[in-house]
Amino acid sequence: MTEAEVPPPGEAEEASPAGAMGEGRFAKPPEAPPKPKALDEGPDPDAWIVTFSDLLTLLMTFFVLMFASADPVKEKIQEAFGQTSGVFGLYRRSFLQDVTVVPRRNINQDRLQVFLADIGAVDIDVTRDDRGLVVTLPTDAYFRPGSASIDEKARKRVAALAEYLQYSRHKIRVEGHTDNREYSSATYPSAWELSLARAHTMLLELVDKGIPQDRVSVTGYGPSHPRFDNFSRLGRARNRRVEIIILGGLESP
Repeated sequence: MTEAEVPPPGEAEEASPAGAMGEGRFAKPPEAPPKPKALDEGPDPDAWIVTFSDLLTLLMTFFVLMFASADPVKEKIQEAFGQTSGVFGLYRRSFLQDVTVVPRRNINQDRLQVFLADIGAVDIDVTRDDRGLVVTLPTDAYFRPGSASIDEKARKRVAALAEYLQYSRHKIRVEGHTDNREYSSATYPSAWELSLARAHTMLLELVDKGIPQDRVSVTGYGPSHPRFDNFSRLGRARNRRVEIIILGGLESP
């Protein structure tokens, strides 16, 4: 081919389909544009909730363990056993022996009666009058005749009752009573002095078990406040008594 017959460069490319096909077969695909980088939004503003919830869980666990390791755990155990006895907050000594009583601000008559039965103090009577809740102890079962010394067999029952009453928020008055024939002695020349001495002995038991002194008072009435007639032996025996009175504001049954 002569130089006159050489096609121009543009025409040669258009007339070479094989060359065009080759370029299309082996050509690299165009690269995708780079993805834009995510904007740095900083720390999650709600991430503190996770740490805070963990802290609360740890604190709750800590205080539960502290509470469980303290002395009141006995009261919680006792309360749990009390639910099985049918009266909330009391317990059966057949289940649990060495415990203190459940703290409560108010004293309920029904609970107290069940408690006294549980500790074997079936001779203690619980009534209610205008003064409040009256816990009556027969002196023949708790004191020697003509004496203000408490019987050792009854001391444990009195101590348990004192532990129960120490958690009441109410004032407590201890009253001593005799019958009209209770004899006097050199130690207690009159029935009034004997009744006061017995009431004072009972008050010391209450204070010894933790009842604050500013919540208790004592008085002796001798034979002047009989609850029953003094004409029979039974009436006189029931008039010889010490009353622990939880004054006013009692919890309803």
